[in-house]
This record gives sequence, C-alpha cells and structure tokens, in this order.
Amino acid sequence: MCSSSSFVTLVQISRGGRYVEGRGGGGSFFLLAACAANEEQRKAQQDENAKAAAEAEAQIAQQDHARCLSYGKPGSAAYIDCRSSLKNDRVDMKK
Repeated sequence: MCSSSSFVTLVQISRGGRYVEGRGGGGSFFLLAACAANEEQRKAQQDENAKAAAEAEAQIAQQDHARCLSYGKPGSAAYIDCRSSLKNDRVDMKK
C-alpha cells in the first residue's frame, strides 16, 4: 500500500533529498502509477486466494457428504451428526 508519507519520501529521494513543493511532474506520476499497479496486483492476489479457498471448501464439503452418506440420508439425524462431528474435528485441529 502506498501511503502519502512514503510518497513524499520517494519524491525526496528522486529529487536528491530535496523536497520541492509544487514541482510535481514525471517522477510523481511514475510513483503514483507504481502505487496503482501494486494495488491492482494485491487485489488480484486476494481474489485468487479467495477463489482457491472457496474451491477447497467445496471439495471438503463433497468429501464430507460422501463420507456421511453411509450414516444415513442427507437431513437424517445420523447424517447431520456425522457432518457436525467432521466440522467440529476440523475446528479442534485449527486450535
């Protein structure tokens, strides 16, 4: 994330350590463009991670469903107990 304080520091560096107010120009534009590109890359990575997490959750749900079918039909007390037990086991493993 590009903050205004890091921007000023980078502008000062690009001008040899001197901060010159009101003299923006190409260097300032380049830094803003770099910040925007970095933000877009961060957002794309977040979206990719969210998609991977959703796919993993769906796969776990399918596996749990297949495992618990032997206990009873979906919606039956035995099936629900099986699914709840698997979910609780996962929560306990994360602790």
